[in-house]
Amino acid sequence: MSSAWADRYRDALDEAGLQVGFVSDGAALTAVLANDWTVDVVVLDLALGTPELAARLGVSGPRLLAFGDPANAGIALAGNLADFVSDAPTAAELVAAIRGAVATPAPAGVADRSDQSAARLGALGAEADRVAAALARLTVPIDASDPPPIDAGVVRGLVRARRARERYFPGDIFADPAWDMLLDLTAARAEGQPVSVSSLCIAACVPPTTALRWIRTLCDSGLFDRATDPLDARRAFIALAEPTARAMARYLAAFAGPGQDLR
Repeated sequence: MSSAWADRYRDALDEAGLQVGFVSDGAALTAVLANDWTVDVVVLDLALGTPELAARLGVSGPRLLAFGDPANAGIALAGNLADFVSDAPTAAELVAAIRGAVATPAPAGVADRSDQSAARLGALGAEADRVAAALARLTVPIDASDPPPIDAGVVRGLVRARRARERYFPGDIFADPAWDMLLDLTAARAEGQPVSVSSLCIAACVPPTTALRWIRTLCDSGLFDRATDPLDARRAFIALAEPTARAMARYLAAFAGPGQDLR
C-alpha cells in the first residue's frame, strides 16, 4: 500500500485488526514481496508498476486491489486481481475491500460483506457475470461460413448516435458499458487499430473503476482477449475474441438493413 495512504488510513486499518505495511515505490514493493511470502493482499497504485513488480504480482502472487490510471491497468489484469478500487475510498470501503480480497471468493454475485459499498460491488459483479454469460451464447456459430465484412464507418455511426442521446437525456440512464465496448472493439478491429485499456474505458462511458471491472469480467469470460504490451508491463491491449468478433459480424449483418436501428 502506498505511503501516501498511510496518514489517511493507518488508524482505521489498525482498528480493523489488519496488519498493513506501506511502501513508497514499485522497487520497494518488489523487494518486500521477494522477502516476505506471507503477504496476502497488495493495494497497488498502478503508476508504481514495473516489469519486476509485475513478475511478483502474477496469477500465483498475492491478491491484488488496484487503483489509479487505467492506462497502467495491464499489471493488474495479468495478476491475481481481487478488484479495482477508487483512488480515494472511505476507510470503511477500503477495509471491506481488503477483507473481501483475503476471504475465500464467494460464488459469483454473492457479497459476503456487511459494508454497503461492498454489497454494491457484489451486485455489479453479478450483473457483469450475467451479461457475460448472455454474450457468450452469441459466440456459438450459426453456420460454418465466414461472417460478412464489417463497415467500421457504420459502427462508428452507431456509437455517435448513442452518444447523441446524452444531449437530450441524462447519460447514466443509458449506461451499457458491455455494448459500448463491444461496438468500439468491433470498429477498431475493422480499422486494424489496437485498443488500449484506457481507450476502452473511455469508450465505455462509465467511471473508470466500473469500466475496468467490466473489462476484467469480459476478459475472464472469454469474450475479450487481453495482451500485455511487451515494452511496458503496466499497459495492455484489448481485442474481441474471435468467436465474439464473428457473432458481432453476424449481428450487424442481420440488423443493419435500411431503416434498422442498432442502438
